[in-house]
Amino acid sequence: MIHNVMPPPMKEQRILQAALSRPRWATYKRIAVRHSLDATSLYVWNMQMCGALLSPLHICEIVIRNAVAAALAHAYGPRWPWHPALLQRMPADGALSALQDLHRRSNQQMNTPEIIASLRFAFWQHLFTRRFEGPLWTRSLKIALPNAPQNTVGIVRTTIHADLDRIRQLRNRIAHHEPILERDIGADLAAIGRLIHARCPHTLGWLQRHERATTVLAASPLLGKRR
Repeated sequence: MIHNVMPPPMKEQRILQAALSRPRWATYKRIAVRHSLDATSLYVWNMQMCGALLSPLHICEIVIRNAVAAALAHAYGPRWPWHPALLQRMPADGALSALQDLHRRSNQQMNTPEIIASLRFAFWQHLFTRRFEGPLWTRSLKIALPNAPQNTVGIVRTTIHADLDRIRQLRNRIAHHEPILERDIGADLAAIGRLIHARCPHTLGWLQRHERATTVLAASPLLGKRR
């Protein structure tokens, strides 16, 4: 059996700094000094918060991509990934080019559910740009997001795009193991909640009964220390 003997706190920080890299540890030290906290406890909380956010992010991404897929099917039919009018609106580069890339790279015919599962989060977000307001959202917003706020299509689309951009940035920081200590996690969770609610309030309630992010956020060592 391997016995893990815990070193004294200061020695532990030096060991962790060496293992995790000085630049990475410096971020936590900077925040810790500013708030008179311990860098190790901040690192532990950051890990716990990132892990707890995976469930809300998971549900939000699946709900949104299915909502957008429903809007696309309403506007362009069940084989929307191959519809010429939609493909003509997709630029040759950037997130929206992913659909054409899938067609080019696929050695066999993919069906619509396989394509939906293969497209990245940024693709779905970019479908909320102004380019698609007329051809997609004017006709299909209530099909995709029946509980979206009662406002003009342009305002709702813009708000959803902003919420998705916020969530994409959070998702990317977690995926790349970056600190999220200085983010407004409460605002992130609120954006996730708005998006899920717009599609299905029942699903939001179910998530809220099972997610841990709210509890972990309440235990933040930075709570009450922000300036």
